[in-house]
Amino acid sequence: MTAKLKLRSVAQPRRIVSGRSTLPIEISRAATKAEALEGLDRWKERHPEAAPHLEPADVLVDGMRGRSSLWYRVRVNLSHVPEADRPAQEPLDPDYDPWAGYEWPDRAGQLERAPRKKPAN
Repeated sequence: MTAKLKLRSVAQPRRIVSGRSTLPIEISRAATKAEALEGLDRWKERHPEAAPHLEPADVLVDGMRGRSSLWYRVRVNLSHVPEADRPAQEPLDPDYDPWAGYEWPDRAGQLERAPRKKPAN
C-alpha cells in the first residue's frame, strides 16, 4: 500500500500557491510593433526598480489578428521581479483599439443566426 501512495505522490505535481499571482501584466497595444516596443521602453523608464530583473523570456510581444490587419501587444511576466518591486497593472501606453470605428450589426432580440440564402443553381 505504501508503494501505491508513493507512486501517486510522485505522479501528482506539487502545487505552489503564493500570495500574489505572477500573471503577466499588459504594457501596450499598438498598430505597429515599433510603437508597442516604445511603450515598453517608457514603462521601463517609469519602473527602474523592476526593469533590471526582467529576462528576455519575460517580455512577451504578441501579434494579434484584427479585423483586417495585425496589431501588437506587449506583456511582461514579473516572476523574476522581487514582490516588493512589482508594479501593478497601469493604463496601457499606447492603448490602440483595433475595433474603433467598426459598427457591429444590430442583433437585438435575435435568438438565432439569420437563415442562410441558398445559392441559385
